[in-house]
Amino acid sequence: MEFNEIKTEYENCREKERQAIRDHLAIRGYSVSKSARSGKGLFNYTSSGRIKPFDLRNWKFITAAKDGKEIFISLQAFDQDKHSHNHHVLYDRIGIYAYETYSAEDAYNNMLITDIDLPMDEAKFAELDALIDKLI
Repeated sequence: MEFNEIKTEYENCREKERQAIRDHLAIRGYSVSKSARSGKGLFNYTSSGRIKPFDLRNWKFITAAKDGKEIFISLQAFDQDKHSHNHHVLYDRIGIYAYETYSAEDAYNNMLITDIDLPMDEAKFAELDALIDKLI
């Protein structure tokens, strides 16, 4: 396989995982967006014109609401090393952010970095449920 074929297959696998998490939350009674454009970055992201178009479709997330509580589940958790202060994106590690009013900065600073790595299975869904229940 060529690099771009592998990249596309990886994005497709991550999208299946995103949809599985979204569907799991819907079964649990959460309101989740199921539109084709929700839950992933733009394919032609330009940082408001600062850069040439960049494909951000592999940036995956789910927003969900239930009983007035809102959560943002990221399929790539945000991290800052406590010693070096380097910033990291932990691909395929689930991050959870509960909020009343969404703030990207607050999400970055307060996201719960879980121990849940993709792909999901029954035990990981149970762990995700328990963590969400604790946060909200």
